[in-house]
Amino acid sequence: MKLKKITLLTLIYLLNGCGNHSTNSYIKSLENDNNISYEKIKNSRGIYITSMCYTKTKDENSNQISNPCYACHINGKEPNYINDSSLQLEYNFPKEIMKNPFANLFKDRTKAVEAISDSEILEYVQKSNYFDRKGEIVLASSLPDDWRGYRPDCYYNFDDEGFDRDPKGSYTLWRAFRYYPFLGTFWPTNGSTDDVLIRLDKAFSEDNSSDFDKEIYKLNLAIVEAVVKGKDVNLSKAVDESKYGVDLNQK
Repeated sequence: MKLKKITLLTLIYLLNGCGNHSTNSYIKSLENDNNISYEKIKNSRGIYITSMCYTKTKDENSNQISNPCYACHINGKEPNYINDSSLQLEYNFPKEIMKNPFANLFKDRTKAVEAISDSEILEYVQKSNYFDRKGEIVLASSLPDDWRGYRPDCYYNFDDEGFDRDPKGSYTLWRAFRYYPFLGTFWPTNGSTDDVLIRLDKAFSEDNSSDFDKEIYKLNLAIVEAVVKGKDVNLSKAVDESKYGVDLNQK
């Protein structure tokens, strides 16, 4: 049977089935460049809490009340089972960080900003600090060989379907997609623009012979989309279900 729509119920089944220096010296260089000490940084129970959570919900001049907290703290909907809408009304922080720890955000940078000329700003934004002159990713080449974290590997060279290609034309598995901007200051009308990308593990882009299969990858990406949206997703073309041995649109 061939189909052009994926039904959410069966998606989870297919999704589940289918530098030149050491890290230590690299971290030390970061400490020196930024005048910080990683040894003094404490990983408290509130490490997941962002600076935005300390926002003042009452305007000091007009006394007008706003509720930006509703953007994140809501009654959960599958696959998000967390119900924390109560946090719209209370600062229920771990005791270690009841006081806002983001002191760097309160530094007065007025004079520093005034000292930057328009020409300096234009020169900065018109120059890439991601690629070097040879088109290589700067951070990827500067990270130590034994670096165990993420090494940037997206070339922002997207084809008509949003798939990124490296200089040799191979797929990096990164894919750009249209998205609904997050609430508040993150709207484009407020000056926030960016690219949003997704990449699944390599296994979700391969066939049974471990060879890259773009159609399989697109199908798995559609599955993720359906799970996140919680509804059926239309496919660009019909899929031969017998090829995968799964009834994708079963109810």
